[in-house]
Amino acid sequence: MRATSVESLVKEHAPVRRGHFLLSSGMHTPYYVELEAIVQDPSLTATVCHAIAERFQEQRPQAVLTVLGPDSILGYELARELGARAIFVDGPPGGRTLRPRFQVKTGEHVLILMGVIVTGDSARGLMRLVTAAGGQVTGVAVLVDRSSIPLRLGVPVEPLAVFDLETYHAPVCPLCAEGQPLERRLD
Repeated sequence: MRATSVESLVKEHAPVRRGHFLLSSGMHTPYYVELEAIVQDPSLTATVCHAIAERFQEQRPQAVLTVLGPDSILGYELARELGARAIFVDGPPGGRTLRPRFQVKTGEHVLILMGVIVTGDSARGLMRLVTAAGGQVTGVAVLVDRSSIPLRLGVPVEPLAVFDLETYHAPVCPLCAEGQPLERRLD
């Protein structure tokens, strides 16, 4: 599937909610990208994961690591597509750990999958977890990149779709200044 077709597909099926959201990066935003519509449709999940797999087949990942939640459905399907293991982490950003009985093997090539990426901090945390366990990160696959800047993570970063949505540091957030209630979202 062509890259533009996949991006259009993701944009069509990943609705953007309006409000005042606190992201796991600590940033505030008036927009939140929901992936639930994608992961509820097995055919759509398979289509987007196939597109990701095509971009990372040359790296030959042996495992796909992702955070429990909607991302884990994508991670499981991507692992199946690549003939790799699926590994899940849990916990709050900055304190994530491998789920019990899940491990990264020494020397194992691991692809990290992020549903949505904003600053890259969550991806960096997952990369540290992999390397601390003795694994090697081969890349970061991203369904939706809303970073607005090129992310330099030291490995290939491949987004399927780019959403240009503003984010603010808390002290200069215009939504806070207006007194809008803040909703915490972990993306």
